[in-house]
Amino acid sequence: MELSYTNEKGASITLRQSKPYFLTSIDGAGSLRQTITTFKAPQQDGAFYVSSALDMRNITLTGTIVADNADLAYSLRRDLAKIFTPKQQGTLVLRNRRISCVVEEVTFSLSSRERVPGFFISLLCPSPFFEALDEIRRELAVWTPLFSFPLEIPEGDGIELGLRQPSTIITVENGGDVPCGCTIVFRALGSVTNPELMNVDTGEYIRLNTEMEAEEELWVYTHFAGKKVVKKTSGAETNAFAILDPGSSFLQLSPGINVLRYNADENIDLLEVTVYYRELYLE
Repeated sequence: MELSYTNEKGASITLRQSKPYFLTSIDGAGSLRQTITTFKAPQQDGAFYVSSALDMRNITLTGTIVADNADLAYSLRRDLAKIFTPKQQGTLVLRNRRISCVVEEVTFSLSSRERVPGFFISLLCPSPFFEALDEIRRELAVWTPLFSFPLEIPEGDGIELGLRQPSTIITVENGGDVPCGCTIVFRALGSVTNPELMNVDTGEYIRLNTEMEAEEELWVYTHFAGKKVVKKTSGAETNAFAILDPGSSFLQLSPGINVLRYNADENIDLLEVTVYYRELYLE
């Protein structure tokens, strides 16, 4: 067993089955509870299923501080309590996956051997899902560079410096356990009108009713509780939620293969589209 925790101030610590912080157990990383909503009619046997939602995740860490003397044990105890500060948010990394959490409780047990006090840490995770450490990037509309060395330019023929992808459709694979939000970046190489990204399987789309200028970028965030549209021009960011088409949906990537298609009313060849996402896991 090994894990690391980083609090919101950037301080971090690693717990494993070795000195000085000997981790003996991790509970809550592989189990989840859910709340099921039902409806019962008068005199009905059983009930109708309405919906279900996962509860918050509670992860508890138990271990022992191992030191050569009582003074060192006390110093290590203070360092542990300083990093796992209650009311502070942090990130727990376990087996190449991470999860955001809040320190709920930190307690230390008394011991007849002062140099081996025990510790108990309770972490509350508002979102129950573990995230992949690495963000995945998929480019839907880009130029493939062809310029390389050694360079020879045939007389009268010239060379191609880049090649535009001919297809406007690409498959994006979500290897996680549940649907996940994503970040969609529309980048204009010239004047582009009303850029759009559609999920071919569901018919849902994101459409921005605007005319983009060269080097302008529109960032659409579809994450739950973090939905927004931002315009980036020459390093400046502005809220662009008002240009979102009323029929748009904040696309979620379903587990498995997602077929996406980009489009624009004018100058689609001057549009680049990139999708960023992190896969979500139940354990």
